[in-house]
Amino acid sequence: MEQLKHDTAAAIDFLRRLSPEHGWSLTAIEPDGGAETRTFKPSEADAAAAWIEGHQGKRGIYYHINLVRSRLTKKASKEQIAGFRAFHIDVDPRAGEELASEQERIYKLLTTPRDGVPSPSLIVSSGGGYQAVWLLSEPLMIPQWKGEGNEPPELLLGEAINRGLQNAYSKDEARADNTQDCTRLLRLPGTINVPNKKKAAKGRGPALSSLVPGADFSRRYAAEDFDKLKAYADQPKEAAPLATAGQVAPRSKQPPADKWKIADAAIPPTVGTAELTAWADANGKTIDDWALALVTTGDTSKYDGDRSDMVFAVTCHLARVGAPKELVAGLLLDSNNAAFYEHVSAQKGNKRRYVERQVNRAFAEVAKGDGTAGTLPGGEVLTWDRMNQNGEPLPSYWNTRTALMLMGVECRYDKFRDRHLIGSHELDEYAGDFSDHAERILRDAIIRRFGFDPGEVNPRNAVLSLCTENRFDSLLDHLHALPPWDGTPRLDTWLVDYLGAEDNAYTREAGAAWLTAAIVRAFEPGAKFDQMLVLEGATGLGKSTALRVLATGTLDLTCADRFSDASFLGARDAREVLEVTAGVWILECAELDGMSRKEVETLKAAITRQEDKGRLAYARTAVTVPRRFVLAGTTNEDRYLHDPTGNRRFWPVRVARGNLEGLAAVRDQLVAEALARYRSDSHRLLLSPEAEALAKQEQDRRRVVDEGFVESLHDLSACLQRGTGQWAGRWIVTNDAVYGHLGLTRDKRVGKVPRMVKTAMQALGWKKVPQTVKVDGKPSNIFVWEGEGEPGKPESEDATAGGDGHRPPF
Repeated sequence: MEQLKHDTAAAIDFLRRLSPEHGWSLTAIEPDGGAETRTFKPSEADAAAAWIEGHQGKRGIYYHINLVRSRLTKKASKEQIAGFRAFHIDVDPRAGEELASEQERIYKLLTTPRDGVPSPSLIVSSGGGYQAVWLLSEPLMIPQWKGEGNEPPELLLGEAINRGLQNAYSKDEARADNTQDCTRLLRLPGTINVPNKKKAAKGRGPALSSLVPGADFSRRYAAEDFDKLKAYADQPKEAAPLATAGQVAPRSKQPPADKWKIADAAIPPTVGTAELTAWADANGKTIDDWALALVTTGDTSKYDGDRSDMVFAVTCHLARVGAPKELVAGLLLDSNNAAFYEHVSAQKGNKRRYVERQVNRAFAEVAKGDGTAGTLPGGEVLTWDRMNQNGEPLPSYWNTRTALMLMGVECRYDKFRDRHLIGSHELDEYAGDFSDHAERILRDAIIRRFGFDPGEVNPRNAVLSLCTENRFDSLLDHLHALPPWDGTPRLDTWLVDYLGAEDNAYTREAGAAWLTAAIVRAFEPGAKFDQMLVLEGATGLGKSTALRVLATGTLDLTCADRFSDASFLGARDAREVLEVTAGVWILECAELDGMSRKEVETLKAAITRQEDKGRLAYARTAVTVPRRFVLAGTTNEDRYLHDPTGNRRFWPVRVARGNLEGLAAVRDQLVAEALARYRSDSHRLLLSPEAEALAKQEQDRRRVVDEGFVESLHDLSACLQRGTGQWAGRWIVTNDAVYGHLGLTRDKRVGKVPRMVKTAMQALGWKKVPQTVKVDGKPSNIFVWEGEGEPGKPESEDATAGGDGHRPPF
């Protein structure tokens, strides 16, 4: 038998995602007594991993779900809890029930939406039952107190919400455990659930605790989201509610008049296998051998050692084959049937009344039928989860879900576009994105076909659930469907070949890195990429169309698959950003013309962001969405960057022509080449030093300058000097001469003025020397000429000049 493997790395990953900033208080408990508690900071993850590893398989390992005030060496008391990090419930299998079916029941309980209850952030399989956790966006902090009664209102509130969640999941046949206490320990995923002697004796073995797929650590709530669930300990119990859609009306404690009563029946004194077989033969019935064998042996091994389950299984079988109730009661009361008789004898109260209840319960269960709703084309049999006494389905979320499946409604969820898609013959023109019209049509169809009204809420929840089960990613599907790269290099030169950019190390590397970054973010949402490619050129060159072709793969301008040029910087809030960027792979920012300095700074911050967080329209909670898109800018301007210290986030490329047909023809191979580089791990998203230097030059040329200063400083012939020493033979001009030429006295050389002057000089071809040099015997700051031709003269005039009209050598 293969040894169960633990996963300490998964345990640490869980703790980091649960609480990246606050400490982890962990407790290891021996199966039959003894415990050890340690507290670790997130920075002590290695020590925590070593501690967990040392207890794996020997002790059950738990974590405090809530924040503690200090390092603990034993389980926290209430006054040591600093605040609620989350709310939770813990649901364990019912005693005596078959474990696998119980786990299936609990999982269904926790994953089925309940009215008024937010969806759990995460669910943990403890190896026995399940634990559901609702993470908080901000901890519900508890003021310090001495633990002598008068518990703080914050503590009472948190426990009231836990109790309310427990109540919400304790309806019908469900029973959540009493775990509202703020000091509650929960099983740590990735660790082994080690059974104690009692559980081991019943056949329970070690099991791995694990995080159930679908956990969303970004799904966090405010305490106010649970206001309607609060249930304080001293709160009077409300009267039993009337049945609502999705629930069964509470059963009356008074038995119906037609219920069988043991007092009115003649119970045979002896009922064993012989009597049962004789009755079956006389009435043309068949009692299964397994049921007869259990009457003789009382074997409970298939029922996880629970005698109650075994007895009820036999009782239901006899009811199913039509045995008289008196005969079944006689079986339970006959002392010769040891297991059955001992089970009845162990019950408190009147034994015959207990038998009466068991017989009526079994026959009522059988009278409902087996709950079969229908069979799917693949052969899977579906059942109703709520039925009336005639076996007809009642309104519920799960029954609505079952009805949609039997109707053949196709439900899918596109993760990339964040779209819920449906289709079936009932929907006709409403197939596609799930809409209010489609919701009403499906509700009517369920009423007509299955005879129950699912209500207003259940159809939507059922569709969303089925969509979630059938997830796909249209972006990844598109990339996987591309033909293999044919081996012809195109990625490094696409800007040169199809947009007429200058062929140098910068344009090659920038074009390749930007397109490869789009591939990386498709497969690794939120991957770090802090640059925006900017295509510059005259109107009509097809800059925007080129970006659309790269995203969609077609020249059809009506196609917007994976592309958007919607206003990005104009978004009013995070919600609008999420709406603008949903389903976008390449996002064009066509707003660079005339941007203010503040807008450029906003854009720079947007470029570096790896994820967006906000609450979508009609959503109850905020979501964090890692970015799947890359940004590209287009502009007709020559100067649009305002940052005096550099604009490395922008990769400007001047384009001269647009061969859009050629680009469209090779687009799939271009993307396939980028995909091949990504898969071979041979890609790079940063520029080489050579390309970085060229990028810096291009960025500096795009700097916005003060046109008034440029005009005034264009002719500095009266201030020019020949440099000496390191600058021998070079034209220079001193800082004081420049300011004097502008008429700016020292008291006016403050604020933005020095930067504006420096920018204007750089635009004219002058370079500021960082160190002070001696000019005419005194220390001075200087500019050195690095432009074309002579400083202060038009280039055409320099071209005809001779002798000194040429730039002097170094």
